[in-house]
Amino acid sequence: MDWLGALLIGVGLGCMQMSVELLPQRGADWLTAGLLAMAVAALAGLWQWERRCANPILPLDMFRNPGVAPLFQLAVLVGFAMFALLIYAPLLLQGGFGYSPRDAGLLVTPLVVCITVGSIVNGRIITRIRHPNAMLFAGFGMLAAGCLALSQATRSMSHPLLLAIMLVAGFGLGFIMPNLTVFAQQTVGREHLGIATAMLQSLRMIGGMVGTAVVGTMVTRSYTAGVEQSLATANALGWLSRMADPQVLIDKTVQAGLLTELQQAGHNGALLLEQARVSLVMAIHLGLVIAAVAALVGIWRARRVPPVKLVRAGQQPAMAAD
Repeated sequence: MDWLGALLIGVGLGCMQMSVELLPQRGADWLTAGLLAMAVAALAGLWQWERRCANPILPLDMFRNPGVAPLFQLAVLVGFAMFALLIYAPLLLQGGFGYSPRDAGLLVTPLVVCITVGSIVNGRIITRIRHPNAMLFAGFGMLAAGCLALSQATRSMSHPLLLAIMLVAGFGLGFIMPNLTVFAQQTVGREHLGIATAMLQSLRMIGGMVGTAVVGTMVTRSYTAGVEQSLATANALGWLSRMADPQVLIDKTVQAGLLTELQQAGHNGALLLEQARVSLVMAIHLGLVIAAVAALVGIWRARRVPPVKLVRAGQQPAMAAD
């Protein structure tokens, strides 16, 4: 058992996760920078150790395999876009557009459900088409289209149109994730079947961590800058600490108290909250554009995946669920 390799993986990913969670609120201070430096050092040490270890927990030759390495890159990209979409779509609907939790949940649910439905549909057709790799292009294209469309959404956009955007993005994810696993399993062979599947799952989570950090930091900074400008114009900068967290736009009880206090101080509280909503919408739109760019890069990198021929066992496709 490669205990040192397992320890280095735990330290590297753990410090990365902690730095990602702290970065949007704290920025690049000594703590987040220190955690990120520890993560980099641990992962660099892991790379050096695994090159010398007799039984490495992480076979490095897989990263040089031209059939698998592009799939690892795509796993990072899909994780980046997926987690940015899953985290910030509900915040856009509730905090930015003022929807109730029920309405926002009804609109976001198709995104999650269609990941499963898309995987089922993909399993039905992937072995019946001539070029299975085309499903990766279709999936990343649909994911990019969904992110771009949501980045242009407004409060007046109809619910059916928002549902259609969520459906497209969900089906795109459903076409991508199972195929990454199946293509890798078809390529690496039985010896590395488990580690290849685990690597795809882990890299997708790493992509999600990076996406959450990058998009979250940009959304937080952009929103805070917009709120600060609005408050400065109204000579109400003393309220910045109360409105810097976009959760104030979701919690109706906190909003009511804040409105009362602003009005007692002689400010137009309703106008300031509306300007905060506009700032949040613009910030999340920017984050979704970044997620769409990651999906577009996925289309470009999918060209590097060698053509895959899926094997059918009798009438059942030889595929594994993600």
